[in-house]
Amino acid sequence: MATFTFTLQGSSDTVIGATDRLQFAGAGGFDSKVTVGAYNDSTHVKSSGNADDSSGNTPRNNKFVASGTGDWGDGTESLTAILDAECALKINFSDAASVAITDAIFYAYDGSTTTAVPTGVTFQAAEQGDSAWTNAEGSAAALTLTDQGAATSHDYFIAVSASPESVGLKSAFALRVELTYS
Repeated sequence: MATFTFTLQGSSDTVIGATDRLQFAGAGGFDSKVTVGAYNDSTHVKSSGNADDSSGNTPRNNKFVASGTGDWGDGTESLTAILDAECALKINFSDAASVAITDAIFYAYDGSTTTAVPTGVTFQAAEQGDSAWTNAEGSAAALTLTDQGAATSHDYFIAVSASPESVGLKSAFALRVELTYS
């Protein structure tokens, strides 16, 4: 059976469970606010019970700075310099059979309609090796992921960053990956 595993990378990676949420937060850490028009200064895994599941992890954070630059803890750098381990998000697709991956995409949406952009959030994403961020909002603007040859396990390393467009909790916001395997 094919499975996806989403992981927030860090000093000790945190698997993001089915009822967990990836939280983009401010400089104050877990549950701190991000200023309108600014991008996240920290990233965490929030459980369905509102606890910090990434506590003790020192999770990776990726912050959009400009089209080809970001900050992942070392100050502003070219996006092409980010390493697999520095990407906040690792998505693993595995299958018992050896399969090849094509047409893989990753994007944010409003949580109910895949073509709808997240409500009140600007979302940026880049796959490790990309030279520019993608405003990956809705399936029509998805980040295209690299095709991968036949194997039983496939990893995608993705830098992610979000910015609120207005004051208040942004709950109409979800992340999605789609792919074809054969």
